[in-house]
Amino acid sequence: MRARPLLLATVVGLLAACEQAPVPSPAPRAEFIIAAADSVFWVRSDEDGIRVRGAPMVLAQVGGRFAELFLTDDDFSFYDAVYVGHRLYKRDLISGDSVQLYADTLMPLLARAYAAVNPDERPLSADEQGSENPRTIATADLMVLDVHGPWLSYEYHTDVDVIGGVSSHGARRGVIDLRTGALATLDGMFGAPSARRLATEGRERWRMMRDSLRQLEERDGRGAGDELDRLAFDPRSFVLGVVDRAPRLRFAVVQSNAAVATGVMELDPIVLDEPAWWPEVRESRPVEEYIQERAWPRDGFTLVGRNADTPMARVAFALRDDAGTEWKLGSLPSPVLRVMWLGDSTDAPGTRAALTRAFNEAAFYSQDTRIVRHELRAPPPAVSVRNVSRVRPPAPAPRRAMASPTRLRAATAPSPPVHRTGAR
Repeated sequence: MRARPLLLATVVGLLAACEQAPVPSPAPRAEFIIAAADSVFWVRSDEDGIRVRGAPMVLAQVGGRFAELFLTDDDFSFYDAVYVGHRLYKRDLISGDSVQLYADTLMPLLARAYAAVNPDERPLSADEQGSENPRTIATADLMVLDVHGPWLSYEYHTDVDVIGGVSSHGARRGVIDLRTGALATLDGMFGAPSARRLATEGRERWRMMRDSLRQLEERDGRGAGDELDRLAFDPRSFVLGVVDRAPRLRFAVVQSNAAVATGVMELDPIVLDEPAWWPEVRESRPVEEYIQERAWPRDGFTLVGRNADTPMARVAFALRDDAGTEWKLGSLPSPVLRVMWLGDSTDAPGTRAALTRAFNEAAFYSQDTRIVRHELRAPPPAVSVRNVSRVRPPAPAPRRAMASPTRLRAATAPSPPVHRTGAR
């Protein structure tokens, strides 16, 4: 009979201990989108908990509004000649309108020249197959490297291979103003005095590199003249970079009509004074606190990203309040490019509804759909929306690979959004 009072005392003690156990505090209230590799992840933290949702697309935050970036193929192929270029578009998520930002002009020019020399051939229709071994394969590949506020940095490759003829290759870099679609210049981004200083410094760095390359080739007994003559400094061939939230400028040497395709030759980065538009970029980039840790400080909390100890390159994220308490968010694929804070865009009516709609649509993207991306890729399949990577892809299959742009409406491989507004 003594067991009953003892059991009762034990239960009462456990209940008292439970009542005294501290209730876990809620995570800091936050809402943001992480751009990582070829996807975006929408994170919301409030009194109901933490929710993370991913989608295979690339977003930019321009002037307080979110926009999706995508590429389409421009195919001008004939039976025995492949000519494929790119068009780059920006789609405003709220209005749904798309604007063309960039269109390759070399492929249509080459296709017209081919048609003039071969009047008996006609361009392939959308459902026609080309030759399995075309005599000419020409591609113009546009690769999105990064987005810094309203500025998109890109890399552009051209490759023309002709059996029994002359082949040529070219490469350059540049920056596009996402607000206007215009190609950016040093003068327009940093002002005339800074532009002159940057161009002079870049030109001098290229002169030193070129002299070193000539000496190296001469020492090895190889002629350097022909290939080096195909390389030149152009102050318009540059991209933006960030080191610990500070801006950097990286010039890239322009290659034109070269016999051998090479990777883009980048000059050493140049330190910049922060321009007036840099604060918008700074908030999206991390503070490099430690080698393995990056931090995005905000009022009341800090977003922390650490290199995960896994075989695959991933970054483990957590929210940390001012007292040092952390709430884990999970790990995301590397590289992590930027963080876009919804608090900087909610003044635009319909932002969350537009994001929800875009994430819902992206969930139906099939594996055959190709989107703007920032990492290495496998050879792309022949569909309309293109991947973007830092490496030039193999020559495309000799078939028609373009569809007219239409809005995504069903759970099938989507085409790009309707082009509704004027384009360059």
